[in-house]
Amino acid sequence: MHRYTETTRRYALHARLLWRAAPGHSVLNLFLVLASAGTVTFGIVATGHLVGALPAAVRAGAGSPAAGRVWWWLAAAAAAYALAPLINAGQNVVAQVVSARYLRLVFGMVADVGTAPYGIGHLEDPELAGRLDAVKRAMRDWTFVSGVEWTWGLLATRVTGLGSLILVATWNWWAALLAAGSYVLLAKVFVAWIGTIFDDLLEVTGNQRRQASYVRDLMTGAPAAKELRLFGMADWLVHRYTTAWRDAMTVVWRNRYHNLRPILGACAVMLVVNAGVFALLARDASAGTVSLASLVTLVQALLALEAFGPLGDGQSALARNTSATTMLVGLRTRLGLPDVPPHSPGAPGGNEPEPLQSTRSAAAAIDLREVTFHYPTRDEPTVERLSLHVPAGQSVAIVGINGAGKSTLIKLLCGLYPPDAGTIRIDDGDPSADEATRNRVAVIFQDFVRYHLPLRDNVGFGAHTRHDDEAVLARALEDAGGTSLLDRVEHGWDTVLSAEYAEGTDLSGGQWQRVALARALAAVAGGAGVLVLDEPTAALDVRAEAALFDRFLEVTRGMTTLLVSHRLSSVRHADRIVVIGPTDDPTRTGTGIVEDGSHEELMAAGGAYARMFSLQAARFAAAGADETAGADETAGPDETAVERR
Repeated sequence: MHRYTETTRRYALHARLLWRAAPGHSVLNLFLVLASAGTVTFGIVATGHLVGALPAAVRAGAGSPAAGRVWWWLAAAAAAYALAPLINAGQNVVAQVVSARYLRLVFGMVADVGTAPYGIGHLEDPELAGRLDAVKRAMRDWTFVSGVEWTWGLLATRVTGLGSLILVATWNWWAALLAAGSYVLLAKVFVAWIGTIFDDLLEVTGNQRRQASYVRDLMTGAPAAKELRLFGMADWLVHRYTTAWRDAMTVVWRNRYHNLRPILGACAVMLVVNAGVFALLARDASAGTVSLASLVTLVQALLALEAFGPLGDGQSALARNTSATTMLVGLRTRLGLPDVPPHSPGAPGGNEPEPLQSTRSAAAAIDLREVTFHYPTRDEPTVERLSLHVPAGQSVAIVGINGAGKSTLIKLLCGLYPPDAGTIRIDDGDPSADEATRNRVAVIFQDFVRYHLPLRDNVGFGAHTRHDDEAVLARALEDAGGTSLLDRVEHGWDTVLSAEYAEGTDLSGGQWQRVALARALAAVAGGAGVLVLDEPTAALDVRAEAALFDRFLEVTRGMTTLLVSHRLSSVRHADRIVVIGPTDDPTRTGTGIVEDGSHEELMAAGGAYARMFSLQAARFAAAGADETAGADETAGPDETAVERR
């Protein structure tokens, strides 16, 4: 019973989505469905009367009133059978419009799950991320789209079954209900069986299928092709894929075969009931209580009661669709989003934010007070009771050992995670709750995104309110030291930065660094008052990183800037250096502020910063000496002299 109630709830959700996506076209298609069912039912009646009138017409001869009735019923049947395909064609045309708007609606709902909650914790939850991935994969399958398009054909078939049920009921009401009920029973069992299979595919096997899909993509994609061949991984990956897929599908196969028993039982009931009903009809016909016209009509109507039973691929596709949308709505509800958006998505455009009049935003102040945060997968806090004040316009470097919580601190500052305790304010605004405050922070992370989009977008995303202002973009790229890049790409700002696209191009690691830095600098024109570099230059050598940070400090002078790096020599020119890590406070288990001051002050203090700086300096000095020695051994006498000079 629970399964059947769940099926009804899913169909109700499907109807809500159709109505929300295209109410006018849905009403039109509903009208066409009723017209189609009425036409088919009338065709059954006309055919029965046509056959029933033939014997009398043959006896009376041409030109008789009996012959006239034959011609009338023949014309009626022909009109019904000619009209039905035309109605179905119109229904299919309207269904395409509904389907397109429905898909736009549900794809927008998926996008909401990924982007509407500003934080990123839900995307890092393996269970929730697995379900979201399963929904996305299901929606890429052809059966999901077919399920939308089949809705109207399935509904027309069901309504046609109602017409046939009424025709049979004029002969014997309880026989009609028994026959239709046997098909309904089979349909319900079949839908429950299909729904279980699709639910298993989405829920039970989500993680295993993701693993199998990942291994498959490794074998068939370009990124891993070199190492796959170099290390001879092909056979191992084939075995891993086979094992992962078999493990994922074991539950599906077991439930599929186990739940076949109710279907076989329902089939047996349907066969017995229909055999009895046809036998009863044959008895009445032989007794003369059913005329020839009625007999032909009733036989067609009884066969048409199959409309209440399983409807093959169309019903399977609809079950696939409703299973995916039900899980999608569950994810939205879990994240506090409305189950269905209050409005259908409109055309692109709308009211765009007004561009800023100035090309430089006011610097923002930062205040963190007693901030504590821990990741859901960890028992101990990563950051604990951390307080920090950064005046507007100051450049601050955040340093510490790996794992000290530097990147976590930046994510908290961006509002990507809300703190467990304490407050975070940027000019008195809360970045975890206020979008305007979040827009005041621009960050380039270590793993910044290399968008396969035009150069204009890769830079302009920072200044989202002035995305198309080439003067702003050019200034940002120039400040980032990437002016020469614009001259090298063939189509200027419109060049797609990916070699996977026609007329696109890829960039070197250093060039991508410049583009990412330009994106952060462009954010100033978009309203940002705090600029953060969270180790985006980790792939560069220490000299290149130091040069880039120095340039960043130069072009952002007067702005509030945070520099995060594990290379202390790169950030020593910041106004202030904050060292975070484990503190001496025995009541704390998470990160706190260990030292705070300028480079000169911290070196003079001889504490943790001075020790780390001296250790790194010694290592880089040793590396430099090895480089010089290598150059002495490989260069000739004159070359060595020139190099030393």
